[in-house]
Amino acid sequence: MHLLRVAAGTRRPYELTTPASIAAYHRDVASRGSTPMDEPPDEPGVEGLDALADALQRGLQRARDLGIAGLTEAGMSDWSHWEALLRLREDVGQLPVDVRILVASGAARDLGRVVDAVDLNDRQLAIAGVKLYADGWLGPRTCACTEPFADTVDAGVLFLDAAELAKRVEPLAAAGLRPATHAIGDRAIDAVLDAYESVYGGASGCRVARPRIEHAQLLRPSHVERIAELGVVVCIQPCFASSDAESLACGFPAGAFPDAYRWDLLLGAGAFVIAGSDFPIETLDPAVGLEKLTTGPHPLDHDTALRIMTVPLDDA
Repeated sequence: MHLLRVAAGTRRPYELTTPASIAAYHRDVASRGSTPMDEPPDEPGVEGLDALADALQRGLQRARDLGIAGLTEAGMSDWSHWEALLRLREDVGQLPVDVRILVASGAARDLGRVVDAVDLNDRQLAIAGVKLYADGWLGPRTCACTEPFADTVDAGVLFLDAAELAKRVEPLAAAGLRPATHAIGDRAIDAVLDAYESVYGGASGCRVARPRIEHAQLLRPSHVERIAELGVVVCIQPCFASSDAESLACGFPAGAFPDAYRWDLLLGAGAFVIAGSDFPIETLDPAVGLEKLTTGPHPLDHDTALRIMTVPLDDA
């Protein structure tokens, strides 16, 4: 999720509810050879470390009030959020919920700073790895696919191909830092799996390092088998199968992706699947996510759904 960013009141460079605005942003970023995770920190909404710590405290308490015990911030671009959390932990003794942070790739260019931060990890607050971005989103038609969308003239935006992603992951792997790469379209999923296999030397290395794919929505049968074989962790979003159904049908009316959003197939193949909200894209309330997993297009049984939503943060 992106709770810290929301709690801090940061202002995004696009309108979240307007697909055209998001698409324009993605294409502008790609035209500069950048990715959303490499961009400078968003414009702050809260000034000063003490005020920021108070704002983050309120955000974390909101999560706790909803029954959330631990969360992963999926892409921290502003190191002041880490400093504020350290201040908060020192002042209050215990955070309202456990927090794990994936540092945005742009903020992780100084690997020494990330490694130094890891030295401060404890049960309540920790750096969990580095977030990278391979493609865009389904709604604005910027996720990278092998075939063009039926309602646009192209096949999305690939920010990082396999070779470039491998170059970025190699130093992270050498430093013992875990990559978590956003990939929604099938072409982006291919790129991420190729990069991980190259860097970690196949299944034996991947199963130890446990690199992550975030979303993995437009799956093909070959992806399901390969993800399970490699041991790559997939973080899915329970609400997306329902929320994206109309967008997927418009983009690929012939049903080009019958395995899209098939978390059941991933689990059946033995893949390691975890679930996150992707707040504020979807609700923060985990009860809604659990309901979607058990009643959606390809429902999971209650025990399985609960299990993938309650994986301990250090295992995720």
